[in-house]
Amino acid sequence: MPLMRRVAAIGAAVAAARRFARQNPETVNRYADQAAAFVNSRTGGKYQKQIDSAVRQVRKQTSVPGRTVPFPEPQYYGPQSATRYPSQRTDRP
Repeated sequence: MPLMRRVAAIGAAVAAARRFARQNPETVNRYADQAAAFVNSRTGGKYQKQIDSAVRQVRKQTSVPGRTVPFPEPQYYGPQSATRYPSQRTDRP
C-alpha cells in the first residue's frame, strides 16, 4: 500500500475515533481506565506517571464543561482529500 493511502487510512481511523469519543465520552473514559489498569499491571507500575498523564488527557478532551465540540473536525480528512486539487478546495482562498 502506498504511503499516502496509509496516511489517508490512518487519518480516517483517527476521525472515526474522534467522532466516537465525542458521542460516547463515558464509554471512552471507562475504556481509558481499563486500558490504564491493564498497562499498569503489565508494567508493574514502572510507567505510572505516563499512564496517569495519558488518562488525564483523555478526560480533559472528553469531559470539559461548557465545550460543545471537544475535537476540531477537519473539513477534508481521508482519501477524499487526496483527490482534491488546490483549485477545487473551498477551505482556502
